[in-house]
Amino acid sequence: MKLSFYIFRLLTAFSLLAGTLVHAGAEELNGDTLSLSLEEARHHAVEHSYTMRRARKDLDIAEKQIWETTAAGLPKINASVGYNYYLDIPTSLVPAEFFGGQPGEFREIQFGTEQNITATASVEQLIFDGQYIVGLRASRIYRDLAGQTLERSGLEVRNAVTETYFLVLLARQHLEIAGQNLRNMEMQLKETRELLKEGFTDPINVDQLQLTVSNLENRISSLKRQEDVTTNLLKLQLGVEMKKQLRLTDVLEDLHQELMDDLSFLADFAPGQHIAYRMTQSQEEMNRMVMRREQSAYLPSLSASFTRQEMAMRDEFNFFDGDQSWFPSTYFAVNLNIPIFSSGMRSSRVAQARLELEKARISKEETFQLLNMQMQEAMEDFNTAREQYQTAQENLDLARRIFERTSIMFREGMASSLELTQANDQLISTQANYYHALFEVLNARNNIEKAIGK
Repeated sequence: MKLSFYIFRLLTAFSLLAGTLVHAGAEELNGDTLSLSLEEARHHAVEHSYTMRRARKDLDIAEKQIWETTAAGLPKINASVGYNYYLDIPTSLVPAEFFGGQPGEFREIQFGTEQNITATASVEQLIFDGQYIVGLRASRIYRDLAGQTLERSGLEVRNAVTETYFLVLLARQHLEIAGQNLRNMEMQLKETRELLKEGFTDPINVDQLQLTVSNLENRISSLKRQEDVTTNLLKLQLGVEMKKQLRLTDVLEDLHQELMDDLSFLADFAPGQHIAYRMTQSQEEMNRMVMRREQSAYLPSLSASFTRQEMAMRDEFNFFDGDQSWFPSTYFAVNLNIPIFSSGMRSSRVAQARLELEKARISKEETFQLLNMQMQEAMEDFNTAREQYQTAQENLDLARRIFERTSIMFREGMASSLELTQANDQLISTQANYYHALFEVLNARNNIEKAIGK
């Protein structure tokens, strides 16, 4: 039940996380099998997981947005060509007396030509705009925030892959234990059947052992399916095709010894340097830029432009005839936009931005306290897990001695098959508890690394 619970927890918690390709140090055994240690799996995930790939794209987008914002204040050159062909030249009415007619009468006159072309080229330059200046600074902060998001994603992926790696090892260890127990009970069943043939035991003992063997076979089938689920989850996080086989080169006991010997990282905890706290600082700075942008709406903006326009008017399409005239028009313009009155809209936006800034400061303070609490909780869980591991280790030694003694007594006719089955079930349960406790210690250490932001 515990194993199923961990599978469900991981599938829920990390369904949005994705995996990676292989680290340079990973060993390719053949085309269908991939060999990975824990550290290789971590590097594998950080380099190529779907989450990391998306985060890198976000960082690239932020870089492009900086240039987009910068380009808004750089010169812009535009050109256009317009061609008009009048099927009916527009008609205007003018007083007839202009042409010697009677006062009060009008004459119809058509002005213009059938075909016109207008070619225009213009250059525009922003000279001053407070919102542009603030926006340029905000885009750089956004780029920094995207970089921090990439860093945080890397930490989350490493922690997710680490826990799943442990869980796969746990599932495979359960399979190994169940398989060994099955072989032991099959041997006991074979010996008991021989004793039954000789008339030295009761048929109920054979039936009892046969029932135990059948239950172990069903348990192994269930454990195999659970192992497949956790392995596929690890493949997903690693970005490995489902048809590829994974060979995990580390084992739980070795990892426990290795990781428990290295607890120096506990001294690295500094909430102010944690990526989550630094991201709240960046968010606060971003909200400050938003407020300044709204404040800059009170400032005037200044821009300039230069436009050159030439027009050709023809009754025939002979615009490429060099003997015909083009009529130029050139002007230079300066535009000064002065905001005067907005009915309180600008002041309302500034007030909203100031409140958002205050919210960001509150979130930063909350994050600082939350990081301290998470670290304390992670340490308490770690200490509890170590205590439970010590107890589970002692219980395992006891269960083994009980099973060995019961097996001897059963062969000597001093214990029943039911007692042997109970001792076997107790051993299996104790072994499972032992490896769960081992997993909890490793996972608690992994959670400490996550709390530290390592």
